[in-house]
Amino acid sequence: MRGPGVTPIGPGAAFRTMKLPDLSRRPTSLVQPPGGPIFLQFRLSLLQLLIYAAPGAVIPLFSLRLKELGFSPLAIGLCSCTQALGSLIAPMLAGQIADRWIPAQRCITVCAIVESILLWVLGGLTNPWAVFAVSLTWWLALSPALTLSTALCFAHLPRPAQQFGRVRLWGTIGWVLPGWILGFWLADSQWMHSLIGQTAPAMLADTFKIASVLAAVFALYTLTLPHTEPQRRGQGLLAPLAAIRLLWGRAFIVYAACTFGICMVLPFHTQAAPLLLADLGVSPGWLPRVMTIAQFSEVLTLAIMPYILNRFSVRGTMLLGLVAIIVTLSSLSIGRPLGLALAGLACYGLSISCYLVAGQMYLNHRAGEHVRASAQALHSWLCGLGLLFGNLLVGGVRHLFHEASTPTFAVGATLGGVLLTIFWIGFPKASSD
Repeated sequence: MRGPGVTPIGPGAAFRTMKLPDLSRRPTSLVQPPGGPIFLQFRLSLLQLLIYAAPGAVIPLFSLRLKELGFSPLAIGLCSCTQALGSLIAPMLAGQIADRWIPAQRCITVCAIVESILLWVLGGLTNPWAVFAVSLTWWLALSPALTLSTALCFAHLPRPAQQFGRVRLWGTIGWVLPGWILGFWLADSQWMHSLIGQTAPAMLADTFKIASVLAAVFALYTLTLPHTEPQRRGQGLLAPLAAIRLLWGRAFIVYAACTFGICMVLPFHTQAAPLLLADLGVSPGWLPRVMTIAQFSEVLTLAIMPYILNRFSVRGTMLLGLVAIIVTLSSLSIGRPLGLALAGLACYGLSISCYLVAGQMYLNHRAGEHVRASAQALHSWLCGLGLLFGNLLVGGVRHLFHEASTPTFAVGATLGGVLLTIFWIGFPKASSD
């Protein structure tokens, strides 16, 4: 899932066509963190790296672990949709709290501590309903932390339109690193096991224990985050509703609908791709490393994002992201040879950076300063709703086609084609001028 997705960087010309407001004027309630702007970017980059490390360890192997436990396709789909449920339930409240009452960095600390405990417990569970319950609770803790970390970055960066892409890029790196660590671990690397005196063979369940340790490190780091004073002004309890009002207008309605749609398509990759790669003969030791191909392409795309935006505009960039997800799922539907599937994984990173990343910045541009955290929560809500239906859909499609890969990915590619058509026709060019 992902994973679960941010935008470009570089000179102001990269976003000149978006007519971004001057965000350099900080509210008086915001305490300026110590150190210069470079040190500030380093601190926020480390925040992004650490917050994505734990889910980056768990999500690529989650469906494979559940299949190892003997879960049915429907049970795997149900457990996988806990990320979506967490994204739907938690961030709206967290955004409201951070906008109004409690400093964002303290909310993130509490979430990280709870995350670490739950991941350790999750590694020892074998019952589908127990996995569902604990996984849901984990995402209820992690989802608001992801939302608030983005809002915190926007609050402290003097020029988020130019700086946030560089900062968010480290979140992708944080997602990649655990995959390589787990790859060595699951391959029973002697030097790594000797570091902690591990004698038993590595298991997929170890993924959750390693992620728990990463979450604990993140919790400690959150104690050093710059203070973000709640603004305690604006529309009070109606702040999330003020963010929802952004849906008024053709451009934003189309954007919201396609954001929901692409997040409904993403689980065809996150849930089904690891199972396909395992069937193609990729070993558990190599699987998490192979899955990071998507993140490497995402990093590369973020690095050249200013040039992509200058060349294609915001609308064209988001269209490119939709094309990329179609190419990804079409190549996975063919499946063989393995090289074709790996090429599809590379295109997946393009869909994250070009659509979801640019879309998150587009949302921040439309939101008022006093509801920025709630606006980011709205983005998480849209993504969560799509992921919820998407994970359930993937489980149902795999069950319908008896776990066959070709028709499963073909359904996802078809949905991607529908989204491309809607966005091409419905999103006005004037919105990216």
